[in-house]
This record gives sequence, C-alpha cells and structure tokens, in this order.
Amino acid sequence: MPQDENRIIAKAKAGDREALNELVTSHWAYIYRLALAKTGNPDDAQEIAQDTFVKALAALPRYKETNATFKTYLSRIALNLIIDYYRKRGRAPQVVDITEYTEPIVDKSISPDQTVVQAERREEVAKMLALLPEEQRQVVELRIVQGLAVADTARIMGKSAAAVKMLQQRALKKLKDLFEENGITGGEAGAG
Repeated sequence: MPQDENRIIAKAKAGDREALNELVTSHWAYIYRLALAKTGNPDDAQEIAQDTFVKALAALPRYKETNATFKTYLSRIALNLIIDYYRKRGRAPQVVDITEYTEPIVDKSISPDQTVVQAERREEVAKMLALLPEEQRQVVELRIVQGLAVADTARIMGKSAAAVKMLQQRALKKLKDLFEENGITGGEAGAG
C-alpha cells in the first residue's frame, strides 16, 4: 500500500483532484476517531479532522517521502491541532473512555452476557489507562489500541524508537501493577 499511496500522493501534488479525494477518504475515519478519542466531542473532532486535511493538503507540495507513512504524517498534524485545541481552551485533555472508539462490531455469536462482561472488561482497562502518566498512556493507545509500529509511534510522539519501547515497557508494568492492586487478574480482565 505505501508504494500505491506514494503514487497517489505524487498525483495529488500534481493537482489531481481524484487523488486528493482518495487521500482524504482513505484516512478520514482514522483521523476523526483519533480526534474524537482525544476530545470526546464529535463536533470538535470533525473540525480537527477537517483542519488536519486542510493543513496536510496545503503543505502537500512540500511533503517528502520518508519511511513514515502518510497516516503517520496526518496523525502528527492532528495531534498538534489537538494540543492547540486544549491550549485555546486553557484546560487539560479530557480522559476519554477508549471503549467508545475501539468497540468492535457486535459479534452475533457472542451471548448478551458475554457482551456485558467484555464491556465491563474494556471499562476496567480504560480506567486503568487513565491512571497512567500521559506519555505512557499515549504510547499504549498508539502501539496497542491503534496498532501502530514503534517507528510510527516514535514519529508521532517526537521520540526515539528506544524511548517509545521504554515508555511502553514502563506503561505495561504500571498497568500490570494497577490491575493487581485493584484485584483484577488476567482471566477476569482481558483486553477484549
């Protein structure tokens, strides 16, 4: 996909409107979910997603291919806009229940009882994540929840790959300790 995406980006740089539309449509949902997860407000998330694409497309002529994906490039822009969003409001980011944007499509093979248990488990995980220091929580969200590679996470956070690995290791140890302190064991609180 990156090679195909690089061709699409090249076409978009040349002014191909179809290529521009393809870039937006292929990444819109991801950027919107990221903004929604960070703001907790659908209207603000919509605005941040729009602003992300306006900035990215305006800067497209200066965009250079790197080892980072275009998705990483967009994520960095979105996270900067989210930081600006909170600076303008003069408040800290709201802790958002990550279960809202990571909720899988309802599996009909799972009983209603199992669905409730899984929702409770996700809630427990979200509560424990909220107790982590900001950078550790961000690493867990990017690496584990969103499934980004170490290199992409490092670029988004402006850190080295080694720093991301260390933050992730500390975050997972802290989460393990928090689960133990709260009497939650692996069998009772899967990340499901």
